[in-house]
Amino acid sequence: MSTKRHKTGTTITTLFAGSLALLASGMTFAEYVPFPGKLEVRLLDVVAPNVVFVNFEAWPGFPRSVQITLPGLAVPEDTPQSDDCEREKAARAAAFTRDFLADAKKIYVQDMRMETSADKEAVSPILTDKGSLASVLEKEGLARPDSVDPDTSWCNQE
Repeated sequence: MSTKRHKTGTTITTLFAGSLALLASGMTFAEYVPFPGKLEVRLLDVVAPNVVFVNFEAWPGFPRSVQITLPGLAVPEDTPQSDDCEREKAARAAAFTRDFLADAKKIYVQDMRMETSADKEAVSPILTDKGSLASVLEKEGLARPDSVDPDTSWCNQE
């Protein structure tokens, strides 16, 4: 490898090696927001209470379909490890999400985050003319912040 001296006295090799060291250090870059702001979308499917499949126009005449996950939200799950109460709550949360979004006049995502603009999955709040999906799920007791211990029961102990 040849080394060319820059007028400040720093070598190109040193700059290149420093750049590689920075990349190798595990430093992560900020998530990419290819579609900033509020963007109207059409609901295609509810995958889970916190995951929906939507379609929008990336550019006029260029439709795009993406799976959107709500950020920072945990929902009850219907898994073999779940108790009956959590399974029931998971079914209620899924039905609530379907109904809430089906009844909305308009659905939006805001500052959709992706790793690259070619991704088919993104993270974004889902907003409607009736409010934030995450907020209403939490208000109904069908979701909670993902910072809550996952072993915490979804059902009230009496």
